[in-house]
Amino acid sequence: MRCEIAVDIDTCPDHVWAVLTDVTRWPRWTSAVRDARLVGGGALALHGVVRLRAPRLPERVWRVSEFHPRRRRITLSDEGLGARASVRFALAAPDGDGARTRVTVVHQRAGWVGGTVAWITARTIEAHLQTLAGDLKKHCETRRRAGDAARVASTVS
Repeated sequence: MRCEIAVDIDTCPDHVWAVLTDVTRWPRWTSAVRDARLVGGGALALHGVVRLRAPRLPERVWRVSEFHPRRRRITLSDEGLGARASVRFALAAPDGDGARTRVTVVHQRAGWVGGTVAWITARTIEAHLQTLAGDLKKHCETRRRAGDAARVASTVS
């Protein structure tokens, strides 16, 4: 099973990257994640472990299998008996425009157990990814506008 969601956000990739890599704060801005924890604390990094709880799905433990700040890509992976899953986040500046960000989220599941579970949970996972992408857009654009307003106010004073 493969599900891909893309969203364009009217703010720079650096801002979106900062929000996206602060996974412990995801529950504050999206209803797609109830709880997010970095096992062992610290910051999101390659080989780190993230525990995520989402509505209507069991808690999942993900390992950070790809973390490229310069390329702005993160992949969370999970493997078990008969199942493989991954969620990849990729950020890009569409048309070279540094003021906008395209975020692409790809969720994949495979394996004899993973394929069955994916078939059962496909609609829920797709809905969560849609919610996550939409909430990320709303959160980043709202914060950008608030920052712009603060900068304008400080130059007027």
